[in-house]
Amino acid sequence: MVESKFKTFFFLFRQLVFLPFFLSLISCSDGSFNNACDTKTKAYFETSLIAVAAGQKTHPCYPGSQIVSEPGINLSDNFVTLTEARGTSSNGSSYTVQVFLGTEPKDDVNVQVIVGNPSYVLVSQSNLLFSKSNWNQNQSTVITAVNDTVINGNHSTLIRFLPNTNDTSIPLNEKLIQVEIVDNDKILFPTSVGQTGTLGGVSGADGVCQSNANCPSGKLCKAMLGDSINLFRRASVTANVGDGQIDWVLKPNTSYYRPNRTDLIATTNNVSLFTFNLSLAVSGTSSTTWTGINPNWTNNGNDCTGWTVTGTSGYGGDTGSNTTSALGFNTFGCTSSLMLYCVEQ
Repeated sequence: MVESKFKTFFFLFRQLVFLPFFLSLISCSDGSFNNACDTKTKAYFETSLIAVAAGQKTHPCYPGSQIVSEPGINLSDNFVTLTEARGTSSNGSSYTVQVFLGTEPKDDVNVQVIVGNPSYVLVSQSNLLFSKSNWNQNQSTVITAVNDTVINGNHSTLIRFLPNTNDTSIPLNEKLIQVEIVDNDKILFPTSVGQTGTLGGVSGADGVCQSNANCPSGKLCKAMLGDSINLFRRASVTANVGDGQIDWVLKPNTSYYRPNRTDLIATTNNVSLFTFNLSLAVSGTSSTTWTGINPNWTNNGNDCTGWTVTGTSGYGGDTGSNTTSALGFNTFGCTSSLMLYCVEQ
């Protein structure tokens, strides 16, 4: 029994004594085991696993580098999704990417941040400098989507992190981040067939818009209506302010086009309202449309009892106007056959 314990102890002692030497042999010889000093090889990662199992915190090839990071440039992310919305009239959402070195350099390392398509995204820092004094401190650059006024669908670009240094002791490979930008520009259109004011409520009107041929495939379309009875939809409580919105169909800082996707109607402000006059009328043809919305974006009390009853009246606008008349200019009997404004969501 004593002899068995002694053999076990001797075996473990021998592993601990010779393991660092063994690691240095397989890791630092350029021609051995598929060059385990090359961070791109399988041997590098296998050597890292052996080192971790032995309680080592650094790779034998790179004593100043934590195994969890590469000796060269490291990025916190390599894929980022942004949206043109959620920002301002010119900028969309943003994301901060951390950049750091895995080991101390012998000379300054300058990392150039190059955007593949500057019309898609912007970066806050185009150059990052790592020196012997700050190499172990994370640096960052903020990536911000450009909020354009073009319906160009979701689009993407690459951001390159290109290192430059006189230090040849550590591998410094270019790194890439792919950025996906979600387009926020949409279409707004009137229906081509009139409807009475008995629409089945706001949800029924939404169904009419959803089934319209102009509603893009796979997208959701809703009716631009005000509802004063049930308060299922509202653009503003106070004139032209955009407060107290309920299930409102326009989005902030978003450009809306006619169905041909080239004729810009208008771009909303940061509270999801159009400022008149519009660039173009919603339609090139003048027709009357149900809105239930006053020219100042507040709900009008005439809405066919929440768009459910024909025995009352509803408020309507002019599809061919680029003034506030587009929202409303008169009341009409709910048995009238009027159009609807439909908005892509």
